Amino acid sequence: MVPVLLSLPLLLGPTVLQETGTYSLIFLYTGLSRPNKGSPRFQATAFLNDQAFFHYNSNSGKAEPVGVWSQVEGMEDWEKESHLQRAREEIFLMTLKDIMDYYKDSAGSHTFQGMFGCEISNNRSSGAFWRYAYDGKDFIEFNREIPAWIPLDPAASNTKLKWEAEKVYTQRAKAYLEEECPAMLKRYLNYSRSHLDRKGTHSFQDLLQTLS
Repeated sequence: MVPVLLSLPLLLGPTVLQETGTYSLIFLYTGLSRPNKGSPRFQATAFLNDQAFFHYNSNSGKAEPVGVWSQVEGMEDWEKESHLQRAREEIFLMTLKDIMDYYKDSAGSHTFQGMFGCEISNNRSSGAFWRYAYDGKDFIEFNREIPAWIPLDPAASNTKLKWEAEKVYTQRAKAYLEEECPAMLKRYLNYSRSHLDRKGTHSFQDLLQTLS
């Protein structure tokens, strides 16, 4: 098993970005062991600054742009994005099951959440994070400096062993946060900068508080 974001490669085209400003790209994932009738077992939302720009859920199996982003052509290949999100869904829910097995707790409803993203300021990477929570409590987070996954819950030590079984996966997590995510954000800005600038900008920490 590998971390959610590493299930499929991300294909990022070349990008040219000259203007200055501060922008962020954040993904929020939620998996439920026993969703209410009709509710999705898994859903993902991506945010540019504090604005949701695409959503995916396990009921539809489709990643789709939301709001004004549905009017922006060429920003993303939504068929490929849907395929990627379905792969992430499978791994995400498998991790939730592993945690429940660790605690031998199959009763009731349990929630697993992941949040990760990056920020660029003045066209340079200026921040990134990647962390998970189980039933509303911190579970595990990635430390880019070591680099390593840091357990924040007893069950997370088992998750850490699985995710670090091959060193390449830790290296790819670091590369995603420091290279791939900022490159993807810059590519999105080629399509969306004018709209985001009209809405104003927010600090990275403010956004984390808003979305957590």
